[in-house]
Amino acid sequence: MSWKDKMSEWGGGDLAFLSEDGEAIIFVVVGEPVLLAGKYKGRVSEKIGCPVVTADGFVLFIAGKRLARKLSKYEDEFSSNAFMAVRHGTQNDITSSYELKIVPDAEMTTNLLAIAKRDFNPEMIADAVKAAEAVMQQ
Repeated sequence: MSWKDKMSEWGGGDLAFLSEDGEAIIFVVVGEPVLLAGKYKGRVSEKIGCPVVTADGFVLFIAGKRLARKLSKYEDEFSSNAFMAVRHGTQNDITSSYELKIVPDAEMTTNLLAIAKRDFNPEMIADAVKAAEAVMQQ
């Protein structure tokens, strides 16, 4: 069994976070955002669950509100473009910034859109939201 399969079985395998400096995710958006509330270092924290498809398939990309607002500016382009988000800032740095851009690689975009069409089912979002809520309460 692969790492991805084991994480899916154990919970949280359908979640993605950017937590390290320079970490990136390339994706297409496949659903509406979901507001998630949890605790971070004892304080209430709100994050946005972004349903996306990567080269590995569907994940709920957990992003901060600043990055989600940046992404929302491209809503008219969700059906035709892939995006890349990059974190700039070390782990646990609340002042981290996030770069967001449209992926210029047409082949990669076509492949991601094909994966989304072939493998994504909107019902997957509910299970991912449950997993995200559980993780965010820890």
